[in-house]
Amino acid sequence: TMDDKRKEAVAAKKARKEARRTIRKALDAESASTAHELGLPPTAVELSASKSNANRPLPAPPEHLPSGSCTICLFYQYKEPSWTAREHRAALNKVHELASRYNVAGRGRCAPEGLNCTLTASANDMRAFCYALRSWDPNLFDGTDFKLEDGVPPEKRFRTFTLRKVDELVGYALDGVKAPSLHRHSGRHLEAPEYHKQMQEKDTVIIDVRNAYESDIGRFKPPEGGATLLDPKMRTSKDFPKWLNAPETKDQLKNKTVMMYCTGGIRCERATALLNQITDAEPEFQTKGVVMVRGGIERYLKTFPEGGYWKGKNYLFDKRMEQAPAKKTEEEMERDVESACCLCQKPFSHYRGQHKCAGNLPSSGLACAVPVIVCDAEECQDAATREPHRLECPLCVKGYQTPETAPDLVGQKRKLGLIARGGTDVVTGQRVAAGGSTNDANDSQQHQSVSQRLFVGKLPLTVTASKLRRSFERSDCKLESVHWIVDRSSGAFYGSAYCHMASVEDAQRAQSPGSLVLCQEFRKKGKGRKQQRRAPVAFAPVREGEVWPPSESLSEMEYPPMRS
Repeated sequence: TMDDKRKEAVAAKKARKEARRTIRKALDAESASTAHELGLPPTAVELSASKSNANRPLPAPPEHLPSGSCTICLFYQYKEPSWTAREHRAALNKVHELASRYNVAGRGRCAPEGLNCTLTASANDMRAFCYALRSWDPNLFDGTDFKLEDGVPPEKRFRTFTLRKVDELVGYALDGVKAPSLHRHSGRHLEAPEYHKQMQEKDTVIIDVRNAYESDIGRFKPPEGGATLLDPKMRTSKDFPKWLNAPETKDQLKNKTVMMYCTGGIRCERATALLNQITDAEPEFQTKGVVMVRGGIERYLKTFPEGGYWKGKNYLFDKRMEQAPAKKTEEEMERDVESACCLCQKPFSHYRGQHKCAGNLPSSGLACAVPVIVCDAEECQDAATREPHRLECPLCVKGYQTPETAPDLVGQKRKLGLIARGGTDVVTGQRVAAGGSTNDANDSQQHQSVSQRLFVGKLPLTVTASKLRRSFERSDCKLESVHWIVDRSSGAFYGSAYCHMASVEDAQRAQSPGSLVLCQEFRKKGKGRKQQRRAPVAFAPVREGEVWPPSESLSEMEYPPMRS
């Protein structure tokens, strides 16, 4: 009955309140001793911020929140074995349903291997959304660490909710049967105080598993005589397995305790599991253990509001843009700056204007296209807009090239029994053929040659460059230029185009579904109702001897050429 349900809800709320009170008392007692052990004043450590919200009640909203403020929530949850195709669709639908019910906005990625989201809502609605996920699948989401920040200014609130269906939560190119097992190989989680203490130890290395442009504005700096910081110099996450497989990297990690860190923890889950799988498969390459900071840099900086061993800012992928230690002054932050404007070289640590590196990668011929820093001086902003070819990231300036050889992950999994007799992968549940490929219908698509250029077909004759650009933007993909494909003899357009994307990552995101959902203006009428129109999308690598991009005379036109 309704009365029984109401009583159950009141009892559950009371139980959560009592559990929070008990947890708070225990933390107060533990906090002082932790600060003393680390040789820090009690105000330098916020022990409660280091604790995961997994398998415990979420913290109650603070009292007297600013009017109109919102709560931001970051969380990820891996699923092993992966969701089946049917379960994956059900998860997508359920998260959409809950986001609509609780007025949640933001963006997320949903893959067969799990869910990763950055969301905003009111303080109460956000918590209701998290509890609803736990009610839907308690075996999975009870163990999720929902990282909440209340009192966020209203201008940082997302306006819409977008959940993308993807093959992989983090773009390591470790999707499908290449994914290492988290159950067997994931690294050990250390809470922020333990992680801080581990940085003081010798025979320890610490790896920043973020992209280089993120590391440029902030990173850990362990104390002298402690851990050695290693920078994989990644343009994208796909570079990490190749860097980890390089002999010189293995020499640096061998017989060391290996620490890893990233923004919120999700990248470390796969990265630590990858390293542990490699050492498990290669007896001659061993470490003393692999650890990660629970909750990533985000939790560390809340635990050490004066910064601890962190220098600079934590690059964020939401409207906050960056995170700094709460108790550090502006003057202290200025002294931490080591990054610089790519044009005038003035110290600067803000990414503004979506400027991208114009350098080319000799190994592939593709544009680098990672974000670059351009300072707020008017002459630099003008030059970046007028002459984007002058913009180069620090890696391109130094001519750095990523190692090219990736580890044989499927072979390692066979050796370790993670692909069972009969060919079933324990991580994904997929069957693996003798040659290492899956029986998945998308396998041939996944093994296409990746390129920054895409072929888009079956376009309506009413298409324009602006409409295509808006269609890609709806899928969170940035289109750099459109080049219409015309008949060689007549010069007429018959519905195809080459689309040069802003980066390889944008191209992969756009190509992943296999087709592009065309924006509203393209919708065609069906039998009494409007139907969504899709255009097939495929990678279109530049052929040997082909001139690309085309000459100025063939630069982008708003309308495709039509036969007169």
